[in-house]
Amino acid sequence: CALPISTRPSRPTTSMFAARAATALRHAPRLATPAMRSMSAAPPSMETDEYFIFPRERPGLDYDLNWSINKNGVTPAGDAHRITKKADLKKLGLSAGGTTKPEGTVEEAGEGALSFPEIDAALESVKVALGASSTLYVAEGDCPGTRIPCRIITDSAAVAAAGVLEQMPKREPTPLPITCYVSEGGADFKGFVVEQGDGVVYSEDDNVVSMVLTGKSATPGALAAGIAAAATAIEE
Repeated sequence: CALPISTRPSRPTTSMFAARAATALRHAPRLATPAMRSMSAAPPSMETDEYFIFPRERPGLDYDLNWSINKNGVTPAGDAHRITKKADLKKLGLSAGGTTKPEGTVEEAGEGALSFPEIDAALESVKVALGASSTLYVAEGDCPGTRIPCRIITDSAAVAAAGVLEQMPKREPTPLPITCYVSEGGADFKGFVVEQGDGVVYSEDDNVVSMVLTGKSATPGALAAGIAAAATAIEE
């Protein structure tokens, strides 16, 4: 018997073929065109405005590290190298120093002559200077004789290799309770401030320290003295 018209198989029409072709095109792999930016496996020398390589990570360009120190207010324009052990120094062609003895004192803001506006201005200035440096060293470890993690962001290879910190347990790059901003440039300045966590980068329940050493005060001895003072102050 004959099938009802509504269930009868119909002969493909030109419009049906066109619809199927359009559907196939929508689901087909997209081909790169000159107007599209595309990721490529080509070497850097073959990159163009349309074809580029991602990610570009290499020694000195670590996305996790860069994001981490960006949270500390430093956006590196050049290379940034993380140092957590002596082997990291060797890879950079630096020799690890011996034990660094504290030299002089580093004053806490609000506890003497150093005012909060002065430390705030110094922090703003040193962060800009470090961000513009062609090479940054980010040394991390525990304050000597404690389990208080500390991060040193510096443009000085001598400071980075001084061995001021003790090796800490391995961890991913992250802002630490004590951050030291050390730059050989700028006016002579040394000081630190203890503050409550901002609730964004640091918990509001935690105290954090920001230290600035610049100019002639950017020495391993002054850094060692500052870190010892900061470790005491942060626990008070």
